[in-house]
Amino acid sequence: MSLAILLALAAGATWAVGMTAAKPAMRHIDVLSYMLSRWGLVAPLALLFALITGTLSFPNWRAVSLALAAGFLDATLGGFFYLMAMRRTPAYQTSTLASTAPLWGVLTAILLLGEPFRWEILGAAVLVVAGGCFLVGRRFSLRGHISGSVFALLAGFFWGFAETVPSKLALEHGLTPASLLFLFACSGLATIAVMVPFLRPRFPRHINRKGVALTALSAINGAFLGWLFWLFSLSIAPASLISPIRGSTLVFSLIYSVLFLRERPKRSMLLGVLLVLAGVVLVSMAP
Repeated sequence: MSLAILLALAAGATWAVGMTAAKPAMRHIDVLSYMLSRWGLVAPLALLFALITGTLSFPNWRAVSLALAAGFLDATLGGFFYLMAMRRTPAYQTSTLASTAPLWGVLTAILLLGEPFRWEILGAAVLVVAGGCFLVGRRFSLRGHISGSVFALLAGFFWGFAETVPSKLALEHGLTPASLLFLFACSGLATIAVMVPFLRPRFPRHINRKGVALTALSAINGAFLGWLFWLFSLSIAPASLISPIRGSTLVFSLIYSVLFLRERPKRSMLLGVLLVLAGVVLVSMAP
């Protein structure tokens, strides 16, 4: 179980690289080009990894369908609602509401996967969500940006659900982590490409070399390595156990922002770090 927790923490650390790189990348590449390039790079990387390790396998249509569904829910719907929320609400408000993903992951794993209910796991998820609110460091009002708030909550729900229920079921039906990631990336890439003609007028094309480099950094670390670590963790531990650890991404993002973007954390953010870490410790103590 400790290996699963370490892998989930590694996923959080690498996902945070992608989140940190995305901030400066948005000044050099438009959102649609970023999403297409990101998953367009992850798909061949996952395929190459599966071929090298001899783990490319598609055992049955149910496993394949679940992996494709996870990619659509997470990469396409989750990403789309997050972007829609960012257009309507301040970034700190969107980040706070989307960071409820660990809570949704725990609840859906218990309700839909039939995993046992444990108070310490639910408590850990609540601590992580509370820590995310403090990490953002500012107050917000749901009334002022109701549509954006709903979109951000939907993004958090789809992320939390896709990372646990369909992904876990696909693994249980014989899909390897590398094969799952390949299908996941292909699904996200294809469905995002379908949406491009409808969204391009709102997101005009803009891209330069620096944007390409930052997108590659986000794809290799945040999407490829992060998802591999997560899926390997998910393959050996209950989804409800490791879902709260997803919140560690916020802590690592804060650390990287301070080190590489020269941002200065507020005291409330440090309290958020402590709450998230408390949630991770509580999970590690679960039987």
